[in-house]
Amino acid sequence: MSTEAKRAGIAATRAERAVAEALDLVDAGGLEALTMRQLADRMGLHLPAIYRLFAGKDALIDEMAEAILAGAVADLPAEDGDWESRVRSLAAGLRTALLAHRDGARIVGGNYAAKRSNLTYVDTLLGCLLASGLPRKQAIWAAGAVFCYVLGETLEEQGASGDEIDVLMGVLGTRQYAHLESGPMESMLDFEERFAFGLELLLAGVRSVVSSGENRRRVR
Repeated sequence: MSTEAKRAGIAATRAERAVAEALDLVDAGGLEALTMRQLADRMGLHLPAIYRLFAGKDALIDEMAEAILAGAVADLPAEDGDWESRVRSLAAGLRTALLAHRDGARIVGGNYAAKRSNLTYVDTLLGCLLASGLPRKQAIWAAGAVFCYVLGETLEEQGASGDEIDVLMGVLGTRQYAHLESGPMESMLDFEERFAFGLELLLAGVRSVVSSGENRRRVR
């Protein structure tokens, strides 16, 4: 192995460790607690050494997002399953990967880097939705809808502090919001059930679009 290749391997290993350490910092104190200087101190490195690994904090967060998404593609559903079960499995896997790290949804949601785990996940999800019978353009939109739904739901779940219901009930006491006051407001924080329900709404929408398209073709 050449000297240059050895150096590249060392840099890759150090970058991988830096990503893991950065995720640990976020898990301990939230995304706001992560700075390049804190990461350097944690790793026992000088700050310039961190900037040789990552051009800046945005580049570091891109790699952190990729590491999180690697968890979502570690156990992809078998291709011989029906498309709905596969989409459910992919959505649940992404949610689990996001929840595995504090602010996981914020990290991935702010990432637009075309990297392997990111592309693998979306490509697999798109394949499932193409299998539903959606035309390609609509399948791409549907894949984006599912991905963004999981991100949005997980973002809200990770942002919940536990006192939201008390605050909301205090506001609703003004008797200006009849539908909300009728409750049950506690269901808004039942993230497991509301996630599953919302996903089923999306799947029902896909089935409806596919069915409508098939009916139009029959009429012709």
